[in-house]
Amino acid sequence: MRWWWSVLFAIYSWSVHAVCYTVMVYHGANPPYSFESNGQFSGLFVDIFDEISAQTGLCFEYLPVSVARGQRLFEKGEIDIEPGVSPTWRQESTNPGIYSYFYARSREIILARVGPVLTSPEQLYGQVMGRVRGYRYGAFEVHFNRENETDKITVYDNTSERELLAQLYHQRFNYMMVGDITADYYKLTQPEYGGFQEVYEISNLPVAMRIQPHLSQLRDTLNRVLEKMVESGDVARIYAQYGSRMDDTRTP
Repeated sequence: MRWWWSVLFAIYSWSVHAVCYTVMVYHGANPPYSFESNGQFSGLFVDIFDEISAQTGLCFEYLPVSVARGQRLFEKGEIDIEPGVSPTWRQESTNPGIYSYFYARSREIILARVGPVLTSPEQLYGQVMGRVRGYRYGAFEVHFNRENETDKITVYDNTSERELLAQLYHQRFNYMMVGDITADYYKLTQPEYGGFQEVYEISNLPVAMRIQPHLSQLRDTLNRVLEKMVESGDVARIYAQYGSRMDDTRTP
């Protein structure tokens, strides 16, 4: 009979670890958070989930989608996890989700080809500004033109930061909204962008893993591991591999 219980335990263990949770990553590339090459993913998010997997045995599968499509799939319950999210960004979602332990911060900034530093959003009124389609900016969005408005900021959407940076470089517009970590990465790796300047901070918010509401046990597991990774310095080490230092502005 003992052998039978061993078989049952092996089957149970296999079934637990056979479940793979889907993780949203942005199609093509969203460096330094995710890169895709020949169907293989790497990057900051992948390194974090690799460490979580090593500590828990959990399986994660990366699903490359556009930002806008990813939001629709999460709302329909077809993606389990969206990494690196502030709850503020998803307040208007029909499925806000539940959130893990805050493991880092995200500074959203306005990047310009040239300065000067701005002191208020009103200084941008009348300008065209690039934005990744599907990204939300909370209270800052009151400064965007709505339908039939022309006296505030006109937003130009594109599919990714990569396309927007190229358009900024070619002077399609003078400003774009972007995370500072993404901006730092491109400025470091693309010499033509090295002179771009941060001219305004939109927000500085803690980020977590956004999880489907029915996966509360998964959230509890992620909470324990992420807190341990922050305290041990593992998160800071991963960020440092991509040129980002976890100073006071990026510590949760």
